[in-house]
Parts: sequence; structure tokens; C-alpha cells
Amino acid sequence: MKKILTLIYFIFPAIVLAQGYFDVIENEPFMNNGVEYSFAITNETTVKEYNRYEVALMATNKSGCALIYIQRNQILNLFEGDPAAIARFECINANGKRLSAKGGNLKARSFTVPYTHSITKADGKTGSITENIHAGYILGNGQSVSNSITVLTDGDRPRFKVRIQNFTDLTVN
Repeated sequence: MKKILTLIYFIFPAIVLAQGYFDVIENEPFMNNGVEYSFAITNETTVKEYNRYEVALMATNKSGCALIYIQRNQILNLFEGDPAAIARFECINANGKRLSAKGGNLKARSFTVPYTHSITKADGKTGSITENIHAGYILGNGQSVSNSITVLTDGDRPRFKVRIQNFTDLTVN
């Protein structure tokens, strides 16, 4: 029994962190949990040894409700240390030459919630103060986020995969 529990202890975090990549085809949005992920090539230049592409990465919330992303420790590893990142696009055929990108993150906007707590003032009386506390990141219904990157390939058009951060389920079962 102890061996089984030890095995579960080591395997479960790996399963939780194993968010796979999904293929995204140019100008064909990929839908996951009500969010549409896509990319479009906005500019293309051919040089002797490589092709240079300017790419717009996009995500649009079409779920019918706001999606909340609460910062978790494992996000720091999955999205290059960026807790606001909701998705990571990776160009699988980028060569990375000349300081070009191989991928890019899409970020949700930060949101805060008011928190009221009591304080003791200098005159000894008790009062209250309300502060805005960072609560996470939000992608509102109908809201889009985008990012532009430049990738270099050795001839083919860029091909992308996207890794998606799961939004927090705040419902009680």
C-alpha cells in the first residue's frame, strides 16, 4: 500500500502539469473551453537563406462568461514565468536565427478585488481601510487578446502549436 501511495504522490503532479500542445492551422481557429485560438501571418519577406514572417497570435473568449485565471505555482514553469499568460504559441519549424522568436504568450488582464480590514490609527482608535488586492487574471466574455511575433523559417510557412492554461472552475459541486 505504501508503494502505491508513493507512486501516486509522484505521478499525480506530472498528470496535472502535463498540459499538451494542440495544433493550430493558419486562419483556422482552434476552440477549447469556449476560447478561440488562432494565428495569422501579417507580413512575409524572403531572404536568401530563410523566410521572415510577422505573425499575429490571438485568443477570443466566446464562452458566454468571463474566464478567471488564478495564479498557481506551476504556471511559472509552463509559460516562461509569466502568470498572466493564458496560452503559449510555439512555432515548431522556426529556426531562431537573428534573435527572432520561436513562440509567444497571450496574456489576460490583471484584476483586483476590494479587501476591507481594521487598523489602529495613531490616536489609538480603530478604523478600517479598503485596499485593492490582486486576485488573478481575467478574460472577459467577447474579449480578445493578441500578440505579434517575428519568426524565421528555412523555407516553409510557420506551423504552430498552442499550450493552453486552464481557467479556474469556481463552481461548487
